[in-house]
Amino acid sequence: MSRIKDQIAAKRLQVKSPPASRRQAASAASSLAASLDQTHIEDRTFPSQLKHAVRTGKLDISSLSLEEIPSQVYITLLGIPPSSLSRPPTDTKVGSETWTEPEELVSFKARDNTITRIDLEIGSFGGLKVFDFKGNKLSSLPDSFADLLRLTTVDLSYNDFTSIPSSLLLLPALQVLDLSHNQITSINFSSPVEPSQDGLDYGAGFLSTSFSRAQNKGPLKVWPVLRNLNLGHNLIVNEGLEPLCSTNLTSLRVFNLENNELSGELDLKKCGMNKEAMPELMSLNLNGNSSLQSTKGLLADGVKVDMIGCGISDVRPRRDGLKMNPSSSSSDPKTGMSIGENLPIPKPTMTITYRTCPAATFDALPLNIEFDLYLPDKPGTTPHPLVIWFHGGALLQGNRENLPPHFRRLPSYPLSGPNGEENVAVISPNHRLAPQIPILDILSDISALFTYVHTKLNDKIAKEGKQNVIDTRRICVSGGSTGGYLALIAGLSISESLSDEEVGGYRGESSKGGIKCLAPFYPITDLTHPFWSTETNPVPWYGKTVTHEEARPHLDLKAAPVCSAISGGPRSVLYAYMLQHALFPSLLFQKQRSIGSGLDAFRPTPESLSILHRLELCEKARKKVEQPPVYLCYGTVDDKVQPQEKTVEVFKRIISDFTLDVKEGGDHAFDEDANVECLEFRSWLEKKLL
Repeated sequence: MSRIKDQIAAKRLQVKSPPASRRQAASAASSLAASLDQTHIEDRTFPSQLKHAVRTGKLDISSLSLEEIPSQVYITLLGIPPSSLSRPPTDTKVGSETWTEPEELVSFKARDNTITRIDLEIGSFGGLKVFDFKGNKLSSLPDSFADLLRLTTVDLSYNDFTSIPSSLLLLPALQVLDLSHNQITSINFSSPVEPSQDGLDYGAGFLSTSFSRAQNKGPLKVWPVLRNLNLGHNLIVNEGLEPLCSTNLTSLRVFNLENNELSGELDLKKCGMNKEAMPELMSLNLNGNSSLQSTKGLLADGVKVDMIGCGISDVRPRRDGLKMNPSSSSSDPKTGMSIGENLPIPKPTMTITYRTCPAATFDALPLNIEFDLYLPDKPGTTPHPLVIWFHGGALLQGNRENLPPHFRRLPSYPLSGPNGEENVAVISPNHRLAPQIPILDILSDISALFTYVHTKLNDKIAKEGKQNVIDTRRICVSGGSTGGYLALIAGLSISESLSDEEVGGYRGESSKGGIKCLAPFYPITDLTHPFWSTETNPVPWYGKTVTHEEARPHLDLKAAPVCSAISGGPRSVLYAYMLQHALFPSLLFQKQRSIGSGLDAFRPTPESLSILHRLELCEKARKKVEQPPVYLCYGTVDDKVQPQEKTVEVFKRIISDFTLDVKEGGDHAFDEDANVECLEFRSWLEKKLL
């Protein structure tokens, strides 16, 4: 590694020049970027992304079907001669261009490839702050990874790790670490990899004193500033958490342990999660640990604990631990809400970008909006019907990974229809989030998704080597909470005799064909209901007041748009904050511009984009329309959205093929319980979708 560092330093010294020469060097850099590949003009090719990294210091080579990191990354961005690489390229032409110093790499993303190893040269990117290799086949990291002392965010979810890499443990600036959806069985802090001298010296100049360098060599602490740790969907047992007690994660605020193998009584002190060890903890997610019976010990004040799927009915956090009564489970075979225990929670077959939005700022990257696709294990004799499910979160928060477990399992269950047994495919998409994005722009993401499904999805599946084919003439649109709202507004038919202004400038997706039925779960249906205009502080189910300081960063209208928010992460306060101050749906319309021009211009209103109002307009319209079959499901104790009585009344009156499924004692998002199956919904799909 030292020899490589010396070569990099020599390269950089070679290109140092006075101002006039620097202008020539800048010109040479532009020529280099242009010469990397003259034949590729699309933004999502490797050469184009490498050019972008030369200029901006941000490299994104996601979803390019890569099996390894191309050696050109190290040659171009570090100036390492091909022959000096730990894995020299076989192509002798690689690296033949004149090297010019690029911008320092600060962000490296390579999501959704099939990369199996990280080269030791990664440690030479000492300025790296973001490392995102979600959805690959990594099982280890090189020791040189410990030299990345400026890293703040690491995403290694959906890989093949069986333990936490030792080279991650001593990263001093790391704030967010996602290792969910791996095969990790325990936490081990016994052999952390310390940074090398090269790593400690990175960026040190003449102003770095011997005293400050000596400080860097002092005892290093495990994750001193880590704020968000996601270990969900692994194989961790109670004993596997005990090493946490050897180091206090005093800065940790969000800890996700959902869907592991925790069982019996979880001793918070023994596992290093008590008030003294994690004094800043705000959110602890234990969902889906179906054998977990109770917790013992004191949590930090005000911790929000999620324990859905642990066989309990009362999951409110108590500072003296949580007691659970398995006999009070919400599972009830008579309602079709649940069968069995320890049911699998499948991972997506692939993640696909369906829309790329331009960068919001000059030095930012384009925003890739993705969906997860869940396919049956084997292709059918006929193309698969498709279920599209939208996540909730009031269009303010949430992400595609919120897909309930019973939807994830749908492709594995054969459904009986007129053509015999068939298996469905399932899509769970992201979309951009308010308030940075107005509501009609969010709905344009939905339009883009349906366009992609109809025109490109089957080609993409074939390109990925799968034999499955999707039947785009048989689509069920579903979703939970605001996702149910999106399913309804996208799938309900709109009369041609209604003006664009009457329907808020959005006419849905039914005209594209293929939508056979709709299945909203506990949906938002009326944006003008008094429920949304009534201030409630604190929100009863949240248990505490969300401060302005907590919400302010996520309400900044000038902030860059996002299309995903980590469950339990900082942005998750927005829903409760919105209810506190009655800000729904105003947050969705803050940046909404008028449509049209002159006397024909209009600005969409909450009423025009409310489901019940649109249905009643269609009922009175001159040209009548037939609505698709609708399955409405909600729980009787749901207090997270407006009451559903008016919705039921309007649906029964206007929708001829309407099925109502009320879950007695069910709460909002009741189907996030890992053991819930919703058997009545599956039977309804057999009749309406197949």
